[in-house]
Amino acid sequence: MVPPIRQEAEPRRHHYVSQCWLAGFTETGENNGRLWVTDFTRRRQWPTTTANAGHIRDFYRLADPAPDPVVVERFFSQLEGVVAPVLRGLDTERRPPRDDELDLLLHFIAYQWLRVPSFRPFVLSVLERFTRERMTQELRTPETWRAALVEAGMDPDAPGADYEGMKRFFESGEYSISAETDWYLQRAFSGVDGIVECLRRRYWGTSISRGGRLIASDSPVVLEGERGQREALHTYRDLPCSTPMVAFRTSHPDFWKPS
Repeated sequence: MVPPIRQEAEPRRHHYVSQCWLAGFTETGENNGRLWVTDFTRRRQWPTTTANAGHIRDFYRLADPAPDPVVVERFFSQLEGVVAPVLRGLDTERRPPRDDELDLLLHFIAYQWLRVPSFRPFVLSVLERFTRERMTQELRTPETWRAALVEAGMDPDAPGADYEGMKRFFESGEYSISAETDWYLQRAFSGVDGIVECLRRRYWGTSISRGGRLIASDSPVVLEGERGQREALHTYRDLPCSTPMVAFRTSHPDFWKPS
């Protein structure tokens, strides 16, 4: 009798903050070290570990029938496996990253911004604004609305497609736009190369604290820019890189950037 094949359990705790990065903020600097968490909303503080912090159940799980519903979580795990030795080396040696290490960290920064929960309402707001602007143009006249339906392959004479009814519905504002996890992840992965190129055009510096400590955040990468222009992806700043170090973006050419 052949014993049953034991299948590997799917990961259910999907970390939106990398455990290898959080390890730099534990008491020992290791993954199994104690990590203190502060919830400013609930005014609570408690000790935990990197495995138990910064995760949401099935956050990256793809909808069935995906061949591997947790392929994204597995990808992030592999990425962290490559980045962890770099972070550990910078922490131990107290030095700036080399060019090859910096380019890897820029990919890490880009993915980190895209993987946090706050990215989803941000990108959805961009979609919603774009959709409203497009609908406004398409509903200017009955002719523009009919042309839009034909272009989309829809029957202009189908029930519910009439111009006056759709215009009233659109102007009422009694609707909302939502998206599934798959859509968010597709947008994230399709945009990461452009973000990395944006980061490569910036000059980067490192500030090392010899005696102090830094505080980690559940949203480690900050997207900066003029009000209402965040989607332009003009500047990024990666807040703490490890316990004694901060990597920051600057426009000054005296700092280095990837070659």
